[in-house]
Amino acid sequence: MTEGRRLKFKEEIVSTVSNPISTRELLTRLAELHQELSILEQSQIDLASLSVVKEQLVNKKLLKNTNRGVQALVCCCLTDVLRLFAPDAPYSSSTLASIFRLFLQQFPFLDDQDSVYYPHYVYMLERIAEVKLIALMTDLDHNEKLIVRLFETFYALTSNESFDKEKLQPALISILNEVISEANQLDLRVLKLILNKFLANSKNMKNQSNIRVPGFDLSLALCEINSDKLSRLVTYFFSEMILEATKNDDAYDMDYSESDDSEDNKNNSRDGQGPMIDMVQMKKIHTLAVELWRYVPEMLTSVLGLLDNELEADDPLVRSIATDTISKMLAMQPSRINFPATFASTYLNWLKKPFDISISLRRTWINGSAEILEARNDITSDIVNGLLKTLVDSNDKVRLQTIVELKKLKPSTFLDKVMKDSLMDTLFKLIREKHHTIRTEIINFLSTIYNYATKEETHRSHRMIQDIPNHILNLIYINDNTINAEVDIALCEKILPFSSNTEARVNRLLFTLSVLNDKARQSFLAILRRQPQVSKVILQLIAIIEDEEDEHKDQKIGNAVKWLSKGFPPTYNPQESLQSFISLDNKRFFRLLRVISTPSSDYDTIVNGMKEILNRLRDGKLFDQNKLFESVKTGEIYNTIQLLMLRSSNVFLNVDNITELIEINNDSTHQFNQAAKLLLTNISIIYPENLSSSIKGIVDRLVEKARNIDFCGTRIHSDCWKDLKIIHKFLENGDRVCGNREFYDTLFDFSIKGTVLEAKYSVKIMNKMEEEIKGVYFVKMVHHVWPLNIGSSFFNTHLSALCSLFLCDLISVDHIKEELSEFLASEVLLKNRLKEEENEEAKLSTWISDEDLNYSIENTNCYSKILAMKLLTNWLISISDYPTAEVEQIAKPILSMLSSFINRGGEIVSTNDTPPRFASRLRVHAGIELTKLSQYPSYETLIDQRRINRLILLVQDVEMNVRKLFLEKLKKKIIQNRVSKKFLPLIFFTAFEPEKSLKLTTTTWITALFTKRASSSNTEALIFEKSYIRLLHMLGNHPEFKELFGSYTEVDDSQEGTKHDAFKEMSMFAITHIVYALSLISTFDNISLLYYLSQRIKQFEAISTIEGEHSDTAIYFISDLSQAALKYIGKVKNWNISIWPNQLSLPSDLFSKLSNDKANENVKTNFIPDKYASAIDELIRLRWRAEHTPAKSRKNKKKHSQLEVQALEDGEDNTGKRNFTKKRKNSDDGGIRSLKEGDQDYVEKSTKGSKYKGVRRSKRSRRVDYNEETY
Repeated sequence: MTEGRRLKFKEEIVSTVSNPISTRELLTRLAELHQELSILEQSQIDLASLSVVKEQLVNKKLLKNTNRGVQALVCCCLTDVLRLFAPDAPYSSSTLASIFRLFLQQFPFLDDQDSVYYPHYVYMLERIAEVKLIALMTDLDHNEKLIVRLFETFYALTSNESFDKEKLQPALISILNEVISEANQLDLRVLKLILNKFLANSKNMKNQSNIRVPGFDLSLALCEINSDKLSRLVTYFFSEMILEATKNDDAYDMDYSESDDSEDNKNNSRDGQGPMIDMVQMKKIHTLAVELWRYVPEMLTSVLGLLDNELEADDPLVRSIATDTISKMLAMQPSRINFPATFASTYLNWLKKPFDISISLRRTWINGSAEILEARNDITSDIVNGLLKTLVDSNDKVRLQTIVELKKLKPSTFLDKVMKDSLMDTLFKLIREKHHTIRTEIINFLSTIYNYATKEETHRSHRMIQDIPNHILNLIYINDNTINAEVDIALCEKILPFSSNTEARVNRLLFTLSVLNDKARQSFLAILRRQPQVSKVILQLIAIIEDEEDEHKDQKIGNAVKWLSKGFPPTYNPQESLQSFISLDNKRFFRLLRVISTPSSDYDTIVNGMKEILNRLRDGKLFDQNKLFESVKTGEIYNTIQLLMLRSSNVFLNVDNITELIEINNDSTHQFNQAAKLLLTNISIIYPENLSSSIKGIVDRLVEKARNIDFCGTRIHSDCWKDLKIIHKFLENGDRVCGNREFYDTLFDFSIKGTVLEAKYSVKIMNKMEEEIKGVYFVKMVHHVWPLNIGSSFFNTHLSALCSLFLCDLISVDHIKEELSEFLASEVLLKNRLKEEENEEAKLSTWISDEDLNYSIENTNCYSKILAMKLLTNWLISISDYPTAEVEQIAKPILSMLSSFINRGGEIVSTNDTPPRFASRLRVHAGIELTKLSQYPSYETLIDQRRINRLILLVQDVEMNVRKLFLEKLKKKIIQNRVSKKFLPLIFFTAFEPEKSLKLTTTTWITALFTKRASSSNTEALIFEKSYIRLLHMLGNHPEFKELFGSYTEVDDSQEGTKHDAFKEMSMFAITHIVYALSLISTFDNISLLYYLSQRIKQFEAISTIEGEHSDTAIYFISDLSQAALKYIGKVKNWNISIWPNQLSLPSDLFSKLSNDKANENVKTNFIPDKYASAIDELIRLRWRAEHTPAKSRKNKKKHSQLEVQALEDGEDNTGKRNFTKKRKNSDDGGIRSLKEGDQDYVEKSTKGSKYKGVRRSKRSRRVDYNEETY
């Protein structure tokens, strides 16, 4: 035997009085020792050479050294010493205990990866795991505390984020696994610590969290490795816990705080006599069993015997908990153990529970069946048989629970696994259940299954599926109002559900009709025949309501309501509900109800009308503050109106469905041909007038009509475009028209020789053709119309066709777009070709109606300009996804042209002035086209605040039709989110609107949208509050306000009266807009935010949107006015204005940050002179009263204070006055000669020598000057 390698280290590591060792030196020596020991192999070392260091390492001076580095190095050395002496320990039991206590002190530092000693802690851990040194600890006497501390330390480590689980957790598992393997017994605290993680993780899963709790992986690994040993311990543990729970003893309370559920913290006990049961403990124990089965089912092999005993317990609560536990175990698939096969006795015992004497236990068994059926296939038959028993249970709660559980199943699961004849027959019998809730649930469930099955070819042919509508419709013969209502709802929502696809909808209708037996078919036809009867009464009722002169109006309404209510369930409280609905006096509701009940209404109109009414009825605010609704619930009104609309609307025999029915009737090969014939026969009796609504008939008539048309340029009056529009709208839904060559040629003729509208819709219809066909026609079309002949009688027709082509097929016009744009600019937009006006009325007219625009030959020149604008806009739309540089080059001159039309009042022609009626149309269409472009990101930066501000001219235009049309388009785009939020403040410039109806509709619209957005949880919730800042900025840059502000500042202080009047006029202008906006959007919840934003303005510098001189303080004056108005509102409404806790930045395109010194100076400065403070408060009060007082009340007031009279004369009374004499501003606006960038020289020339003065004045008879940029 060769002599082993000896330890070279000879230094002392224990300090003595004679030979003291500094800590630094000790660390150096220990590191040297550790380095040498770490590379020694057990087979090569002479153990005798370790005798000195072996003893020194366990010296108390080292074991109890307070230096972390010394402790770490000593532990590393000790692990190597123990490794080299293994399997025998070179120390006594007491010394080993001290060593392991030192080890345990170091383990918590494993979560400190930044420590310089971290590598030593890792080394120590890995050595202990590698050599299984922890086994020495399990051999020690009284090792329980050490083992518990070890488990607690390791589990605590896994909870720390800084602990390297990926690298070190395997070592933890190895060490703890060794302890479990070697220990004779485990302390209860250790077992609870392991099992607790399963409970805690179950709570995470209950909360639908995919994140496992810390330590769960550790527990799972230990249980999987030691399932045999732990199984015995778990069984004993479970039996003790159950015993203690049934004794209600707290000696073994499972205090698993991580898994406690609030709903479990109730003291439950069983009914009757006997010991109390700690239900919280019982639920925890059985939840633990479920979780162990989920992850380590092998550990429960013995525990299942306990569950089997519980299934036979006398206490129904114990049986119920055991039943629920086994249900959850069965639902866990896949599992390494097949429960029914392995624990057959327990499984068979569980299957008997549908017969248990306890009602609650039978319901518990039912409650888990759906999850089992979804999860596995091997015991489906057993579960279904059990459900068959519970479906006919004597207790209605059990029957109801069974239906509810079946509804939890996916329709596919029910059809593939559960549905069998016996079960369906039972359901068909229960559909006549006298218990209302059970019957409703079964009808709903069966109709849902039918709805799903009919979409799948494999299921729709099943006899039981086809029997579902028979059994539901046969309920009509019971003649019960409640049942009839349930049938109506099931029929319209599930059996024949709403669908936007006409073909699918009609095929579904015909399929259902084809599977009905004679009795059910008669029921269905009776429902169809009832519809015109109900709709007739509804239409009469609405006519009575709207007849203000009928002396017997109330009596007639009562009779109609009484007749309608007869067929409604008493639970709906129908008479009171209908009377309450009528008492709303909502004209929109009545109009929609009329449209819904009108036989000729199309399908989409019916459905949309129903949706709108029901959506409004869901809004509880509709009924707030109305004592009329105290006797009826809003839910009753909703149910009543919903059923009324389903019964009165023509959802089955509408014109859209009939069109599809005709096509099927003409196709003898169609599978539903006979069903279509049957239905059409009944339609000829019920709604014969609707049979004429066929798209094919429209096409045929259109082609026939075109054969007889004399296409000439003077043919303006024509209704062919209406047919074309119907076809186009039909095609927009995804359907196709079976056209032929003659039809295509007809469309082509309309596009080049028809009217403007005919060309527009013809091109759009042709765009729906096959690519090859439409490509040929589009190329041919372009060749025919280009080059444009401005003198042609078809010039506008050709423009309309090209306008649509730019949207439909840009490729076909790509080669002409440059020349076309130049032509439109120079020959159309910048020239007027007008004939001498025939009468003075035409000369003085300020507006062209839609009809006159389309049908009057005198307006063709105006129409040409509008079409040119649309064409250029469509060009920009079609290239909106092009590279930015290319888009900007094309867009800038076009946007400049649109802005010029707005700013110049529709006049950009230098000679031969544009008639006023033309100018009105041109400027409003320019604004509409500008808003149309704003929805595209490519143009967001180009359509900046300058351009948006100019649109105020349209909102405050002298021509009412301009204001109305522009506001309608703007509001529509805002609702549809098809315009930038920067445009929203424009709506508030209707503050001076003199037209009462327009002001009212706008105010109502703002209020409705604000309410809707304010209740939204998304980013649009504060859109109005943020827009308020833009409003203030726009107001501060408003030309009229700038002029008023300038006039005020220019007046010398010595002219006190003049300066006072100028200040009042300026203030009233701003206050009118501010108070109007705040009256609509200020609430208790946002007043602090609005005040905060108003204050923030003074910390910024406004970026002016108007060229020329301006006052820097104007916007700060606006800010102080806004703050004053908000303070007044807060006082009037008793709303507290508190400090806004958050921070919002002002729009960067409108404001730039001031220096701190300048900002502080602004904040401290009051830009409202002190001498006018009271006057400002009074003006705000007057405007607030004006906004909240009906016009008639204001008009009837005969007495005012002197201040009121003066304020009204200076501000309020003049808000409705207008100067209709237009004067055009001779400024260097952006008039254009061509649409190429760089042609600026014509801008100034275009305005010289003009006789017509076309720029509008504001409503307050003040000239507005918007400077236009020049490109």
